[in-house]
Amino acid sequence: MVLGRVQFAFCGLLVFQTIFHCDGQLVAHKSYDPMSPLPFPTCRADNIDCLRRSLRTFFFLMDGGYFGMQPIDPTIINSVALSLPEQQTSFLLRRVNVTGARWTKLVGRRFDLENGKNGVIFSSDLHLSGQISMEVAGRKEPHNAYITMDIQGAESNITYAGMIHRGIDNEDYIVIGPERIAVRNMRIPSYFLQPNSEDSYIIDDALQQKQSILDHFSNEIMAALMHSIVDNFRMFSAKVPIKHYYKYYEK
Repeated sequence: MVLGRVQFAFCGLLVFQTIFHCDGQLVAHKSYDPMSPLPFPTCRADNIDCLRRSLRTFFFLMDGGYFGMQPIDPTIINSVALSLPEQQTSFLLRRVNVTGARWTKLVGRRFDLENGKNGVIFSSDLHLSGQISMEVAGRKEPHNAYITMDIQGAESNITYAGMIHRGIDNEDYIVIGPERIAVRNMRIPSYFLQPNSEDSYIIDDALQQKQSILDHFSNEIMAALMHSIVDNFRMFSAKVPIKHYYKYYEK
């Protein structure tokens, strides 16, 4: 995708990084070349409306690979596995193609959580497709099919620790620590299987009888996607001084 002017692209990306602001200590940090001021007002960390206006641009920028970020829409998740010993069955999703992440919505911000952590809540609608296998004890060959799934209104609750580091260039940078991601599905994901075969019928019957399997797949896929997004935040917050996207106080 060819994006518009670089200055406009910079704009959305850096404002969105404000979502992950937190207070901390000032220590030595790697120096980077000075950056020119951005041509738009910066956002406060608690200004949800301001952050929401820049969120969509941020995801398009991430998909464009700006500053070395890894694109996440579409993304490929190699595998998701689930074992059900009581049913003597196991399931495996392979080569899952996931789209729709760029339309993720910011639901809310949370401050001063346990151990001084902060948090954000996102809502996502995703479309995915891949191979699904079902292995049954005592059967040599697994049942195989292709699955297409829609995940609607899945909420990702991300909590994280962080610090502000002072660089040798005398600029402040945000460093994001380890994150914890909890996913909640607002509804059971919908799906269909292909081709119209005996294997598809057997897998469908198992999914209908135990829909928590779909919940598990959805949660694992959402968590993997959000970890990738947070990793991209880390990359940028280590390079871009806070002053270009964060407003410390109202003037």
